[in-house]
Amino acid sequence: MCHAAWRLVDSSFLKIGSLVLAGLLAPGALAAESTREEQVRAELERQLRAMVPESPAEVQLLFEGFKPEDGYRLVESDFLLDGEPLAVPSIDELNAPGIHRLAVMKVEPGEHTLVSRVTYTNGSWSLFSESNGFLWKITASVGFQTQRGLRVAVKASPRVVPNAPDPRLKLKLTHAVTVEMIQPPQDEPAVAVKPATVDAGAPVKPPPDAGAPVKVVQPATPDAGVKTSVVSVTPPVERTPAPTGRLRLQVTSKKPTSATAFVRGTGEPLKLVLPRSKPHELPLSAGAYTVDLIADGFLAQTRQVELAAGADASLAFALVPAPKAAKAAKVLENHVELPQPLGFEEMKPVPTKTSLAGLDLVVDLLVRDPKARLRVEGHTDGREVPAPARQGLSDARARAVVDLLVRAGVAPSRIEAVGMGDRSPKAPNLIPRGRDMNRRVELVLLRP
Repeated sequence: MCHAAWRLVDSSFLKIGSLVLAGLLAPGALAAESTREEQVRAELERQLRAMVPESPAEVQLLFEGFKPEDGYRLVESDFLLDGEPLAVPSIDELNAPGIHRLAVMKVEPGEHTLVSRVTYTNGSWSLFSESNGFLWKITASVGFQTQRGLRVAVKASPRVVPNAPDPRLKLKLTHAVTVEMIQPPQDEPAVAVKPATVDAGAPVKPPPDAGAPVKVVQPATPDAGVKTSVVSVTPPVERTPAPTGRLRLQVTSKKPTSATAFVRGTGEPLKLVLPRSKPHELPLSAGAYTVDLIADGFLAQTRQVELAAGADASLAFALVPAPKAAKAAKVLENHVELPQPLGFEEMKPVPTKTSLAGLDLVVDLLVRDPKARLRVEGHTDGREVPAPARQGLSDARARAVVDLLVRAGVAPSRIEAVGMGDRSPKAPNLIPRGRDMNRRVELVLLRP
């Protein structure tokens, strides 16, 4: 080949090389190619979202009840999701064995916290049980994260610790968190979707009707080797709001007066004035409520009520005049001193009927000091029962007084029972009068 021909070939290769190099170095050349591929992927994702819309995040809260043979009874429960109290089934329902649904709700994606508070008591009622009269007040919390299209199930489960070194540590509360995908609702029947083949170099054509749902038609004969995915259909569930109930409150008194009622439970606390002998109906959602009643010149009272959805309940308050200062209950160094102490006959766990009048004064103290709690300490004398049985008898006395206060309307979570045996005598056990004084309960006011 002649030198002129080589010069021509070299010149052509130089021109082609310079064009290729110029194209590679041209600003935006690679970016344009990358943008075209991103547009294709974005279009495929948009079509997929149109066929399978995302479901919102969902939380399912569950509670596991003890078996009857475990011997424990739930007396109070309180569940808060992100600081907001939940309306949950009644105590009787949660006491049944098995898994109970507390709530199912849609939530925003992100971090959430469930706080579970439960109070258990020993249901065996045996004088010789080391845990007789105990109230296990347990609080546990768990944090979890939610995402769209996922259902998070949180289960609270009480557990017995057989080898606990202290009876107070015999129960614990744990949480288990599981996650599953939610089948999204569909307007179209289930179809098989064949993945589309997209040429990354071809221009992206917008769909005929931008923004409208894309209908995918199943091919008559699927191609061999092509995987198909089936979208299942879950019809939307229409939730009807729970009907509200009505709480009927009535106050009776021999003297013309009015009383102030404080209603605490689901939602914001309510304060209302109730006229004498005229009933008042209050619409409330389902849940557990505490109603405190205070009237000038009368002993304060309290009641606990469980209101079912759409049901009615009634509470009647008969006002009792407050005693004069000399016969009122006094608090000395956190100990409640009654004008007539609660007395007990030998080997009897229940107070004598003549000494029960002082319990109304104890209820009055707790209602007027809503943040205070009460510890009931039971005692025995040194002779009424053999030494091994004195602890159980003191437990039973403390528990009997707690039960009487609960029947009077005080919330179980505000009272605890402790047996002291004969370890703290108030007087010598040598004489009958001293033994009478030692068979007692002491009431200790606990303030935060």
